[in-house]
Amino acid sequence: MTPSIYTLINPTVAKPGYSFEFLGVAEPCTSCRNLKVCLGKLQNGEFYSVTEVGKNKLDCPLIEGKAVVVQVKPSPRLLAVSRGQAVEGMTVTVTANTGDGLPCGEECRCLPRYVKAGQRYVVKRIVKKSFDCPYSSSRSLVEVTPA
Repeated sequence: MTPSIYTLINPTVAKPGYSFEFLGVAEPCTSCRNLKVCLGKLQNGEFYSVTEVGKNKLDCPLIEGKAVVVQVKPSPRLLAVSRGQAVEGMTVTVTANTGDGLPCGEECRCLPRYVKAGQRYVVKRIVKKSFDCPYSSSRSLVEVTPA
């Protein structure tokens, strides 16, 4: 089971299902007494979705007001993998040469911008058993989360 991740966000967007990308520690956060609690478990460049909204609010120098405590989890993302890797529960490691080093374009699913080369992901569900990839006919589209 994945450990719970808590952070602080602006109350205006604190709703279950809200997604965001953590872009790193902002300058106003560096001297905040809540830094470790707020950003301690977030990974730079990772996408998160709010799962629960708490009642506690803490001072936040970034939004210059009160921020609400929320529980988040890494957001699922779509990835094209070989058909042999399209198994629910399987852990896959994304490699930079998945498409033989040839870029698919902006909608590339072999190495989309929100997936990091070298990182491990767990296949959560199969979206399409057979996926049209310009470089390989034996691909499947799956939903993954970081391992």
